[in-house]
Amino acid sequence: MWKRSCRDKVVSLQKFILLFLALIFGAEICRAQAPLAADTASLDYKQFGLLAIQDGGRRKPIDTFARETLIRITGRSTYTDKAGRKWTPNDFILSALLETHDWRNEPMVLVSLGQVIEKLGLDKTQRRFTFAQLTALPELNRLANEAHALRKAEKPLDRLQQEVMSVSERLALFANVINGNAFLIVPAPKSETDPWVLPPEYSRYYSDEQFAPIQIQLQTVASSYTNGDSFNFSRASNQLRDSLRNLSPRIYPQDRQLRLEYFYNHFDGFYRAIWFYGLAFLVLLVAHLRRTLNARQAQSAIR
Repeated sequence: MWKRSCRDKVVSLQKFILLFLALIFGAEICRAQAPLAADTASLDYKQFGLLAIQDGGRRKPIDTFARETLIRITGRSTYTDKAGRKWTPNDFILSALLETHDWRNEPMVLVSLGQVIEKLGLDKTQRRFTFAQLTALPELNRLANEAHALRKAEKPLDRLQQEVMSVSERLALFANVINGNAFLIVPAPKSETDPWVLPPEYSRYYSDEQFAPIQIQLQTVASSYTNGDSFNFSRASNQLRDSLRNLSPRIYPQDRQLRLEYFYNHFDGFYRAIWFYGLAFLVLLVAHLRRTLNARQAQSAIR
């Protein structure tokens, strides 16, 4: 009886060990077969960029909001991370919202005044620092509180205090993007002056039944983005824009307005103007040279 009991325990232990090894082996296979992070840089962001958002009381394409946000935070219209990858504004906004990258530890928050950098004890050779680094500085918090108090009292700020306020605003904007509080894409139903809301706050204006299709489309946009699926990403973004407009057709901007602003954002008129001026200069130069050459030929013929 005792031997049978021991034999049963040994068999059970062997089975447990085999099962444990099988689980480890299976986990290693899954890890080895897991796909690498999708390359979202190659996605077509036009349809996503044409979604409307309310920012600072103005209704604008997300493309505009993303560009303005990245420029305000970094001072640049694109950002190259520590690994050397270049991020466009729309890619950055979605990645920050979905937390697909460690943005808190990217040196991207601009501090443009050397006096502030020195005051905070930061590296004087740099102009951009991480969100985590700046928000952990008690001195920055103290200086920001002083500047806020002076502004509230309607007293003038010196250059250092103005830059501290700018850095504080950049950090607040960064935080709102990361935690999703800037993603005001659900339109108000009645008045253009009413505030738009975040997707999780839709019940303030709409019923569950009204918002159900939008929840599915939001999930599809997010999953298509993280999987690098350009076709479904564009299609879901377009469907999401139509569904949001159907919630409030009178308030949601018309497609022609959104497309016009999107076109303007990507037109690069300044650089195109330089090319046109350069081309015009060459045409005038060639015309002048031909006229001079013809005049000289005419003089030679008379002689």
